[in-house]
Amino acid sequence: MKGGDIEVRKRYTKRELIEIYYAKKEGRMPEIGTEVREGADDVKLNIPYEIVNVEDVQTDVAMYKGIRVELLSVKAQTGTVMLWKRPVTGTGSKLGVFITKLGSNTDRWLHKWVIFREWEAKKRLIELVPAPAERVTKAKTSKGIAKAVKK
Repeated sequence: MKGGDIEVRKRYTKRELIEIYYAKKEGRMPEIGTEVREGADDVKLNIPYEIVNVEDVQTDVAMYKGIRVELLSVKAQTGTVMLWKRPVTGTGSKLGVFITKLGSNTDRWLHKWVIFREWEAKKRLIELVPAPAERVTKAKTSKGIAKAVKK
């Protein structure tokens, strides 16, 4: 540049800046690697689940309080449902459906069997069912029961 000369630089558009950024290999951001689920509940409809764990949780950042319900099906499929706590809830909400069917004492929820009939926003329905009967096999009928009767 000489005495009074002004250097004029080209102004880049947003698209050009993005292309320049991604052209540099060392400037790339890492992949996140997080799976996104619809509604964040991984339960399937019309399958009986046993409630195997109920625990209070609290988020780190926003301090939201909730209840995590862990479920197990007969075919060993696991599922979880998050129920967010609030002072008043409707019967169509996740928490409201569980309280309506199982009561407000979460200690009594353990080892109950439920079937999710509908599980969409504002349209939730679960059914409380008895535990499914085990299939009878030869090992259980011949020697297994005989040993139990002798004791």
